[in-house]
Amino acid sequence: MATNENPLQSPSVPAPSAGLAPWVTALLGLLWYLAVGGGPTLDPTNLDWLGGDLSQHTLGWMHFRDAPWAFPLGRTPSLLTPLPMTVGFADANPWVSIALKPFSPWLPRDFQFIGPWLALCFMLQGWLGARLTSLFTSRVEQQVLGGALFFLAPVLLFRTGHDTLCAQWLLTAMLWLHLRPRASARDAWRSLAQALVVLVLASGIHPYLSVMVFALGVALLARLAWREQLLSWRAAAGALVVAGGVSGGLFFLLGYVGQGVSAGSHGFGFFSADLLTLVNAMDWSWLVPGLRTQPGQYEGFGYLGTGVLVLVLVALGTPKELGAWGKARLREHLPLVVCVLLLALLAFSSVLSVAGVKVLSLRKLFSPLAPLLGAVRASGRFIWPLHYAVVTGLLALTLARWRQRPALGSGLLLGVVLLQALDTRELWTRNHFTPAPWPRLQAPEWAQVDASYRHVVLFPTYVHLSESRCARSGFSERDSVLFADLAYRRHLTTNSGYPARVSEARVTEVCQTLQTDVEQGRLARDAIYVVDPARMALFRRLGDAVTCGVLDGFQVCVAEREGRFREALARTAPAGTSVDVPR
Repeated sequence: MATNENPLQSPSVPAPSAGLAPWVTALLGLLWYLAVGGGPTLDPTNLDWLGGDLSQHTLGWMHFRDAPWAFPLGRTPSLLTPLPMTVGFADANPWVSIALKPFSPWLPRDFQFIGPWLALCFMLQGWLGARLTSLFTSRVEQQVLGGALFFLAPVLLFRTGHDTLCAQWLLTAMLWLHLRPRASARDAWRSLAQALVVLVLASGIHPYLSVMVFALGVALLARLAWREQLLSWRAAAGALVVAGGVSGGLFFLLGYVGQGVSAGSHGFGFFSADLLTLVNAMDWSWLVPGLRTQPGQYEGFGYLGTGVLVLVLVALGTPKELGAWGKARLREHLPLVVCVLLLALLAFSSVLSVAGVKVLSLRKLFSPLAPLLGAVRASGRFIWPLHYAVVTGLLALTLARWRQRPALGSGLLLGVVLLQALDTRELWTRNHFTPAPWPRLQAPEWAQVDASYRHVVLFPTYVHLSESRCARSGFSERDSVLFADLAYRRHLTTNSGYPARVSEARVTEVCQTLQTDVEQGRLARDAIYVVDPARMALFRRLGDAVTCGVLDGFQVCVAEREGRFREALARTAPAGTSVDVPR
């Protein structure tokens, strides 16, 4: 083959049906989502699969849909009251939540968009994967097969337990913008406009993806100004300022910053990636054994997939002249290569490990950046750009090698895609969408809660993963979900929940204020108190000032007052639990 041929350039005469490939691949992405068990999730009224983090994401949307419009955009004052809370801190997909909020009056009360969103992510990953592959081949079947490797990526399906992090199609879009050919400054500015759109989307979906997209955008600016020389350095600097301003402005608008919360310093170095993560199947493959990892390195899961590993083996036998072409392409795309490698270094974090064995500490290197790194404590996620860059490079090399024998190249890709799919354990186990009843309180007494009650208060305040000593209790994350769901259905506020970021000082202050109020008998007459059994003595000592009972296994108290709920609650009190207060 001619060594000067550049498979990274689109063919001069595209195949007549080339525009069909992305849509076919998007459909295949949807079918893959259904095959791994995602079908029931597409029912927007089905909540019985939303466990773990997904329950908190759903509650963030639920409370936001009933909240008045306010600043920051996405504010949810009924969650974690009186601490600051937004759909962003609830990881409730701000852009989607904001887009759906005007339609809330017509949507069912039990409504979730996470399932349809996940299906869309698989479809977009296929669509953009096919567009990216079309830069290397004009053959429709090869574009479809290449695009399939993007929605079959283990790192995508692995993340369906954290829906916003499944927007990995944003990374595929940035790779496409890097590799697509440009002939003029006008093309360069068009690419930058498209990159800005991707950045805007990422900033309102998840901050981690926003950081990755921003970094890839900086690399794109460097390429346009340095390698392609389609922009001046002054223009590139101006574009960088605009991108930074847009991203920072959106973070402020959506409440990610400026709310008095801190990222904390714990986690960085723990939630990292192992150096062998690209070939470590963990429990993903039937054929490839998993390797050991450190606790917390599930965040850095980056397995390429068994089919893609076959492409790695094939690439080892690349002819010398094609290898030279590949090295030249890497030099040509040096800004992208450097960016991806730096993000990977961030993923490996301050302690490098190989198969779970720590081999090198880089704490001194990272220590000057400690204040910033607290915001990206789950740094292992930054392995994704390297994952998709490797898949892209292998596709380019494979299609270049068999360009003169396209049937052989298509056959190889077909085998790789089938192996990638069939060796996915989740195809057979479907563990990611296991149905489980949505946590909901069942006691009939809850139906007696009327509009005179405004708050449901867990005592002490429960803030998931908070390190505040004051907030330690016997409550669990599931308990907070139960009462956040009650608050949503009865139009109450709740003081507990699962925020992505929180001010520990503010948590302690709020918790101690509540503790003092209870100790001094200052109970809100419009509040329902759910009490940790270890703290019930504080309420019993108030005697006739409170009415307490047991609902759904929880100790529940209200200040003395008339009302159907108080009467119903009093009937649930176990015999012999009343305490006479000396007079």
